[in-house]
Amino acid sequence: MAPEEYAYEIIASPFGDVALVWAGGQSGAKVWEILLPSKAASRELLSLPRRAHPDLASLARGIERYLAGEDVPLPTNLLEQARCSPFQWSVLTAERAVPRGLVTSYSALAGYLERPRACRAVGTALARNPFPLVIPCHRTVRVDGSLGGFGGGLPMKRSLLEMEGVGFDARGRVRPEFFLDRWTERGATQPVV
Repeated sequence: MAPEEYAYEIIASPFGDVALVWAGGQSGAKVWEILLPSKAASRELLSLPRRAHPDLASLARGIERYLAGEDVPLPTNLLEQARCSPFQWSVLTAERAVPRGLVTSYSALAGYLERPRACRAVGTALARNPFPLVIPCHRTVRVDGSLGGFGGGLPMKRSLLEMEGVGFDARGRVRPEFFLDRWTERGATQPVV
């Protein structure tokens, strides 16, 4: 068996290049990290070979189509889940349940996880999400509708939400009708990850 290797593939998008970093060998590949345009130009990538992996081709094309505005499912079975702590993976799994066109707040997500005092920990878990877009961490905002943070920058976060149909008020905050009120209503389901 060949030793594990790391490489990356570039996915062009209207936001700039996105890098799909993968680890694998002959037995297959797993996504190690997805770098948004603000990080895809990172010097760290220069030390890795640039090449696609056939196991990841459909995911890469799905990300490309998603960033072009299509509503496409992005599978999670190729993500290297071991990169995340159990708590972070539970946050990312819950985040995946937020449907396209809706948002949740950091506090609501913490409440859903039955950790109502863990708002900051939830925010940290999302900020360190190694798989943005596939795990749509851009769908969590502050309780007042302001955007909070996002690894791709706030203009990209807002653009992604608008592309998904989320509306904003004159102050640039998500309008209340786009908040997922209850996790068991309005389309939120337990995701299969």
